[in-house]
Amino acid sequence: MQKFNQMFYQILYYLGAVLALPFGPFLVFQGRKVRAAVPELPEAGGPQKGITGQGKAPLRLLTIGESTIAGVGVNTHEEGFTGRLAHYLHQATGRRVEWQVLARSGYTARDVRDNLVPLLPAAPLGLIVIGLGGNDTFQLHSPLRWRKDMIRLVQAIRKRQPHTPVLINNLPPVGQFPALPGSLQLVMGCLVRLHGRAIGDIPSLFEKVYFQSRPITLEEWREKLPGETGAEAFFSDGVHPSGLTYRLWAEEAGAFIVRQETF
Repeated sequence: MQKFNQMFYQILYYLGAVLALPFGPFLVFQGRKVRAAVPELPEAGGPQKGITGQGKAPLRLLTIGESTIAGVGVNTHEEGFTGRLAHYLHQATGRRVEWQVLARSGYTARDVRDNLVPLLPAAPLGLIVIGLGGNDTFQLHSPLRWRKDMIRLVQAIRKRQPHTPVLINNLPPVGQFPALPGSLQLVMGCLVRLHGRAIGDIPSLFEKVYFQSRPITLEEWREKLPGETGAEAFFSDGVHPSGLTYRLWAEEAGAFIVRQETF
């Protein structure tokens, strides 16, 4: 059944490419226009390691991935996904959280496997969180390639951290990026959904590997906030998360983690 599903996602990918072919030059033009308009924000500054809270039985947390893990859009990692997640986990468990970030803006799953996984510490960790998907979508990688790269990434992590629980975080809401025109939102949004479905069974291939498969919906986040909140409040530059988004995203990931009995 899984092989059938993967072939189906791949066929949808090729079908979409054929349908988009007549509009190719226009989409390329729009993509270049967006790239020129969106400022190049730096990764979060400050230490890439830290300790959140006090308490016994520390939880050693490592996050690894692309710009959303590198903290693009905020000044420090304490304000980014990792710091916010560490804060949530400390509050939820009462444990001291010792956190570390391994991430590079612009990296794909293959880049992370080749360049960042070798930097994983040798000492056992308590939790690894993978944050990827945006760059593989922007580079129009097929669902099959994305799936293979993610499986190989988890396999590489397992070689260095055989028993550490691994969470694959939900993919970024590329189809809702306000910097993208409607046509690109449609194309990228469809592709990132295919990517999410293509890796849905990865947890069944490994022990202690989890996937937060539920897509991010800005409408649901708006409902959590008082007053009216426009889409721009969730993004620092129309593409990368704002501090608000990092907090909401980390809280959802933290709640998912706490629900897993393994952690």
